[in-house]
Amino acid sequence: MTLQYWGRLLSAVLIVTLLGACNNRRPGLQIGDMAPVVTLTDFEGNPVTLPEDVRGKVTLIRFWAMDCSHCNKDVVLALEDLYRKYKDQGFLPVAIHESQPIATDERFRKFERVTFPMLVDEHGTVARQFGVVGLPTTLVLDEEGIVREKITGEAGIDTFEKLLTTVLYKGDFYDGTY
Repeated sequence: MTLQYWGRLLSAVLIVTLLGACNNRRPGLQIGDMAPVVTLTDFEGNPVTLPEDVRGKVTLIRFWAMDCSHCNKDVVLALEDLYRKYKDQGFLPVAIHESQPIATDERFRKFERVTFPMLVDEHGTVARQFGVVGLPTTLVLDEEGIVREKITGEAGIDTFEKLLTTVLYKGDFYDGTY
């Protein structure tokens, strides 16, 4: 192997490294990005288009799955309580279930009391468009559909409340005294 060969190899490695360093953006949606326009169906088969159908509302989108061992399923139920608490201020949670729920799966019965949209992303296509790399993933969109907060992994309902109220009240966490 000649010195010329090693010089070319070193140049190629240097170019690839520099190109990679210039692209320091992480994959997927980031804070400040506009959410993609997507249409999903709810558990009854009704279409919902995001973010168009939720425009004007602060929207917490929760990507989850019943078979996800890292997903706390009770968080979806707790979002119902946050929805009731903040819906008059313009808050709307949306739960997006990865994979098709099976109608005979008794585990879904406890979600019958949920009144906010529960959507189905049967093949994970929408999750990929939103840059979801693992479940659960939660995003908070502002009234215009811009991503303002993003959590990959699990967090407590108190954390979600802080995130959504920070967006809802334009930077101020709502402490109940307004």
